[in-house]
Amino acid sequence: MKYIVLFLLLPFFMTAQESEKEKSRFVALYTIGSLWDTNKAPNDQAYFKEHSAFLSKLRKDNTIVMGARYSDTGMIVLEATDLEAAKNLLFEDVALQNQLFNVEVHPFNVFYKGCFD
Repeated sequence: MKYIVLFLLLPFFMTAQESEKEKSRFVALYTIGSLWDTNKAPNDQAYFKEHSAFLSKLRKDNTIVMGARYSDTGMIVLEATDLEAAKNLLFEDVALQNQLFNVEVHPFNVFYKGCFD
């Protein structure tokens, strides 16, 4: 009988574990890396199409919350369980692995409610 009760409570325990792994937001700042050829347009760079496809998949998966550019820096805000998970995810990008881009990843904490949903 006690095994039946435990089996029935299993979904509640699993939900509790999932809520403990709530996702946080991180900002990734992209700059050009050593592989970038200044004589080529962005679309002609090695690994650029793969990089775009990688970011597109993250957007479709709702991992990327927003993206922007300023000056010579690209920026995305993404969700992950922790900083290490965010870095590991981004380094799956072949453009980072081959130094087309460099990236810095930092925690991203909104302090004006309603400005960023």
